[in-house]
Amino acid sequence: MANDHKAAGTLQSGLTINAAFLKEIKDDNRQLKTLWDRAGELVAHRQVASNHYSELVGLIEQLCDQLAIHFSLEEAYGYFDDAVDVAPHRSVEAQRLRAQHPGLFTQIQALSDQVARIDRADLEKLAKWIERFDVFQCKFQLHEEAELNLILDSFDDDLGVGD
Repeated sequence: MANDHKAAGTLQSGLTINAAFLKEIKDDNRQLKTLWDRAGELVAHRQVASNHYSELVGLIEQLCDQLAIHFSLEEAYGYFDDAVDVAPHRSVEAQRLRAQHPGLFTQIQALSDQVARIDRADLEKLAKWIERFDVFQCKFQLHEEAELNLILDSFDDDLGVGD
């Protein structure tokens, strides 16, 4: 039963998520998905990135701005501090994920600054930047998947799945 944790004394005050709102933030962020999709097309090959260099620089700047909004919304409305009756493991995971936001944002800012300084004809530097961007994109996707899993776990607890 969903309240077994409470009866067993395993719930405590801590950080939790507003699962419904956090899910809505993720579902409604079509612009972010569009930017990721286009970035994927542009970085698929260094020659494509070079040929569309100005677009790439602008797109990464937009991605940086959009991620700032995305993380701000998640932090402002998707997480609750000092929530009552939070399963300890869920609070720890929520804290871990929220703590990743500043680092992820710092990384996309650095990538945006770096790509703007690359000579479009320097395919080797562009290729190295693409590798760093790919690593960042993987980190971001893993972060988003972990948040979605936390949302699903929260919904399961709220609905009493597995009772």
